[in-house]
Amino acid sequence: MSDKHLGDRIHDLLDGRLSRTDTHAAMAHLDHCEECSTRWKELRAAREALNSSSAGIDMRFAQMLLDKERMAQIASNESKHVARAARGRDRRPTTIAAALAIILGFTVGAAYVAGSPDIVTGEFVSAAFSSGERSAAVMDADAMASAEMADWVQPNWKDSGLIPIEARILRQSDSQVLVASLLVGMEPVYIAEQRGRLSVAVKEEAPRIVVNGVDVYVVNAAPTQVLWQSGPIVLGASCKCPLETLSIVVASFPQSGEPGVVDQISAGFGVLGGALTGK
Repeated sequence: MSDKHLGDRIHDLLDGRLSRTDTHAAMAHLDHCEECSTRWKELRAAREALNSSSAGIDMRFAQMLLDKERMAQIASNESKHVARAARGRDRRPTTIAAALAIILGFTVGAAYVAGSPDIVTGEFVSAAFSSGERSAAVMDADAMASAEMADWVQPNWKDSGLIPIEARILRQSDSQVLVASLLVGMEPVYIAEQRGRLSVAVKEEAPRIVVNGVDVYVVNAAPTQVLWQSGPIVLGASCKCPLETLSIVVASFPQSGEPGVVDQISAGFGVLGGALTGK
């Protein structure tokens, strides 16, 4: 038993778990230790109140015992383990972590929605070539083979045998559309590109051919028009030529898989960032 304070033994004294010798020593300690004596009286009064209440609980003493500051004061002379229990657990780190997780979830969700690609329909090719809107930029054959076309899908002009002629970037609603012309031998072919995802209706209704493992959808027969997906961009080709000629064109363009969830979220963050910065 501590000579300074009773510590944990005060509970054993209250519950009658001490030997006769230790009980006498504890009671003697209470006679000359005001702090232990006060604590003993409080605990004994609380025990008596709980035992004597008709409802089993005296709310005045229950409130006193549940008061964190009071419990911390009472536990100041207890062991570290008991004192921590009396003070209660600091839940602020858990609350902050939960709040950050919720904020992150909402942010990622917003980015996913913002990054949703435009749906490109079967009328895309005809609409692109018939657009009367002014172009934002015009590129000649040399520019089509330069870094200015880095954001668009283009073939290796040197190795493909295709001959670039001209390209224009049009603004349609909120999207940019690339319209380009090229030659396959002496046959003129027109290419249109737009960022987005080919509509399910086109995939389900239009006749499909496979060119070098790429699904190509024939959306018109006269003139011949086809659509296909390459990464985040939908491409269309049109010509007054046999389908075989357009198959050569499709095979010359590089192919990438459709963007996944991570790509969509990344694109969404770009959209949100642009909206915040006004760019």
